[in-house]
Amino acid sequence: MEEENQILLVHFERVLSEALAIVVDGVDNPFRSHILPLAYHHEVVLHALLGLTACHISFFDDGSPMATAALRHRASALHGLVALLAKEETHQLSRSDEEATFATVLLLVFHDICESGISSHGAHLDGISFLCARLAKSEDFSSRSPAIMFFLAALAWLDVLRGFSGAEKLAFSEDVRTLVRDHGSSSLHVLVGCPPDIFHRIAQVIDAGKGFQAGILSLPNFKIILQDADKFFREWDREQAVYPTAHAHWKPVADAFRHACLLRVLRWPDTFAVPCEDARIQGSVVAILDAFASVSAVAPFYKRLLFPLFLAGADTSSPHQIHYVKYCIEEVERSTGFKHRAMMDLLQRVWEERKANMYSQPNVPWMEYTCSLTMKQQHAYLFF
Repeated sequence: MEEENQILLVHFERVLSEALAIVVDGVDNPFRSHILPLAYHHEVVLHALLGLTACHISFFDDGSPMATAALRHRASALHGLVALLAKEETHQLSRSDEEATFATVLLLVFHDICESGISSHGAHLDGISFLCARLAKSEDFSSRSPAIMFFLAALAWLDVLRGFSGAEKLAFSEDVRTLVRDHGSSSLHVLVGCPPDIFHRIAQVIDAGKGFQAGILSLPNFKIILQDADKFFREWDREQAVYPTAHAHWKPVADAFRHACLLRVLRWPDTFAVPCEDARIQGSVVAILDAFASVSAVAPFYKRLLFPLFLAGADTSSPHQIHYVKYCIEEVERSTGFKHRAMMDLLQRVWEERKANMYSQPNVPWMEYTCSLTMKQQHAYLFF
């Protein structure tokens, strides 16, 4: 068992941590600097890390015994997380225990992403949202260690990411997202490549969509928010943004996320109304594909273009664009070892339905396959 654990730890440090972050000169890898030290001091973090890593290795070798190890370690991590949250209810966690709790949740969510791309019911993110909100409101800035800020940024991003597929799933508070925008920009860049002001603005739109769907926000007021957001994203200048380093690839990645957000804004208030051939839709689809073309497949930035690529793919009926999307996804899979089964299933269903045009709707929204009212189970789709 010790030998197996050592193999997994080495794989996490040398391979998986590289797949999970944008690592260039002048930037520290947060998975090495924040999560690895916690794994050596907290058994629950160690199990979560070993479970994710075993899952990752198992995809390189079908039938690998690592698949069993992944399940075993995930079960142990879940058991340890329950104990930490129970402790939180009776005694306030120490800073070290808080970091361990955040790290464990983050690793468990990545385990879901690695395994399928579906986080069942979004339970991990929902369960930690109260603790994130409390930290965001705290006036004790000493409690926000660099590790805590990284975990807050990562978890807040994943919460917004699942909000793309269903606004009702958004669980984190505005306080958390504002804190990430104002103080967690470096973490957000290194993890995702998305500028913090873009992250914050699309979260406001999704939050408004949640209010609109719940009947709290009126249609006229929702339309005003959408128009303002559209204007913000169209006028946003990547040349004026602040990036962690001078590397040229930060800019096309940022631009891809800008257009990904535009695609989501354009799909409200009626996701069926605008055809994917619309000039505004196609303008953002082409911009995202151009961003991919401008970044080398071996660059550490390439993999983080995956989510904008998915949105571009879901909003096209062009055969050559579909072909390019498939090619780029395969390149990302090769570089990261993540298979993205749920993503490809969603895209295939959208493309087939759009071609068949059975219901004669102007558009086939991918969100109908993730959060439709006709679905019995509502899961969080997370593509990273």
